[in-house]
Amino acid sequence: MYKVVVSVVIGTYNQKEVLRKTLRSLFEQSIAYDLYEVIVVDSSSTDGTEEMIRSLNPHCDLEYIKQPNLGKGAARNRGIKEAKGDIIIITDADIIANDRLVEEHLLIQTKYKNVITEGLEYNFKNIKGNLKDPNNLEPYIKEKIKPLQKIRWSYFLTGNLGAKKKTLLEAGLFDEDFTGYGWEDIELGYRIHKMGVPIIYLPTAINYHYHPVSDEETVNRKYNMGKSAARFYLKHPNFEIKMFLGLNPLAMFIFRIMTKSKFFRDLVFKKANLKKPKRFYTYLMHEYVYRTGIMDGIKELTGTK
Repeated sequence: MYKVVVSVVIGTYNQKEVLRKTLRSLFEQSIAYDLYEVIVVDSSSTDGTEEMIRSLNPHCDLEYIKQPNLGKGAARNRGIKEAKGDIIIITDADIIANDRLVEEHLLIQTKYKNVITEGLEYNFKNIKGNLKDPNNLEPYIKEKIKPLQKIRWSYFLTGNLGAKKKTLLEAGLFDEDFTGYGWEDIELGYRIHKMGVPIIYLPTAINYHYHPVSDEETVNRKYNMGKSAARFYLKHPNFEIKMFLGLNPLAMFIFRIMTKSKFFRDLVFKKANLKKPKRFYTYLMHEYVYRTGIMDGIKELTGTK
């Protein structure tokens, strides 16, 4: 009887086609198929995800769990709780794995008693371009970091992350109150950091984010990130988190100017929405939308006007 060592946890909702690509990449890993499993927690997709998964013939164990749409954190928590492996790899439905992804996390997680491993996730600069072209790849973490170097808790990014199941359980898992976009992973990373568990960079564990984001979707994300940031700050109302979330005096001063001056705000949005906008105006627009989300989130969560 074999023992599963690693459990790859994926939450999904209506991502059938790209999930198919992601699962195929995870079925063809470099380690023995009986050492790992893939757990897909489906938040009640309506696009035929279940039928697609049922039609697959994976080499490794594949566990499919369907539950109500309670958010990304709830889906991941369910997968972690159901995992047979002592080592968890968390990724997303739209991130295609290199064939050594699981093995690289396993090697380091086995070597160290208690550590978080953050892999190398690439974004495609042009989703319609040559996906095998190195020039079409952009690392999500842009800083130059040495392999196995200890990195900040804010790099607890769950597109490519390894951890001991015990550590995640002891930290209390993801806060399921984060049901909107953003921060649920980094907030858990902050709690794990407070436990004294280091995060190290593992650039040999590689995957590829296959998700084009439209300008409209980016703006919506910024607003929802702001609302999630409000929850983060109210849960950890200290100076470190306040500065990390961008609630510094200069940023808030610019936000207040844009809030009070409709002329300035309209000018920024107009220039940001040109066919070839300057980055400065796009940046100002995104920052304004983000902080609007924060202010709205604080009002909602505290019951203030």
